[in-house]
Amino acid sequence: MVLLHRVWKKHPVNVDFLGIYIPPANNFSSSVHGLIGQFLQEPDVLIYNERPGQDPGKSDATMEVKGHKLTVTRGLQKDYRSDRVFGTNVQCWFVHNNGKGFLDGHYRDYLVPHLYSYLKRI
Repeated sequence: MVLLHRVWKKHPVNVDFLGIYIPPANNFSSSVHGLIGQFLQEPDVLIYNERPGQDPGKSDATMEVKGHKLTVTRGLQKDYRSDRVFGTNVQCWFVHNNGKGFLDGHYRDYLVPHLYSYLKRI
């Protein structure tokens, strides 16, 4: 399931983002690639050096993943796996710098001009 999460218009920091939810029992090929292929198997992640962040209610930390050390911020996010309408609040780590070091390649590698632009018309 892919959901578009919208934030307040003109928010000074946060922007709209996609949430990708992959069911634990999947039917994907072992050769799947792209965003789904990267996260089909959860990557090995180490979180350490948790410290107060700029926002008093959110802490920062260092995340090691895929050989990279990244700055991450702790925050609440909605998880829509069990409640697809309202979601459930869960603690998440938000990766800074557009996911650089967490995503393979650059985030622009995953942009498409239109959701159906890669489907062939019959």
